[in-house]
Amino acid sequence: MPRAENRSNNYWNGSNGDLWVNDSDWDKVKSFNLKMILEWEDVPNGLSTDRVLMGYGYEGAFTYRKSDKNYNKAIDLLFAEYAAGRVPDVSIVAKAYNKATGKRQRIKVTGITFDEIDLQSWEEKSVGEIEMPFKASDVEILE
Repeated sequence: MPRAENRSNNYWNGSNGDLWVNDSDWDKVKSFNLKMILEWEDVPNGLSTDRVLMGYGYEGAFTYRKSDKNYNKAIDLLFAEYAAGRVPDVSIVAKAYNKATGKRQRIKVTGITFDEIDLQSWEEKSVGEIEMPFKASDVEILE
């Protein structure tokens, strides 16, 4: 009798992801998300309402745990440029994958601007985390 497939292998979990910022591996990433935000205008159509697509943009964030390897990474990448009134050129490649099946998804995000830079934060008896919310102008689905 053939062995039954373990269906739990078909599910993706958050432990299988990697992030590169400007082609540099970002260490200790806890989470990443990217959304396409659609902008609609409602147009009356008799007693109903139609929706017209007016445009779109991208928003996302990633969170990483501070370590000796990465504690100043965001500051080094962004602070001096923003403080001088310049917008740094930042790109992100994010990869999510399923170890059991070998399937993966890679997305490249460009035209990134960050909404805030956490210069210092800490909490007693807690591993430090930094959240990096951003907006972007371009996304390419790599695979």
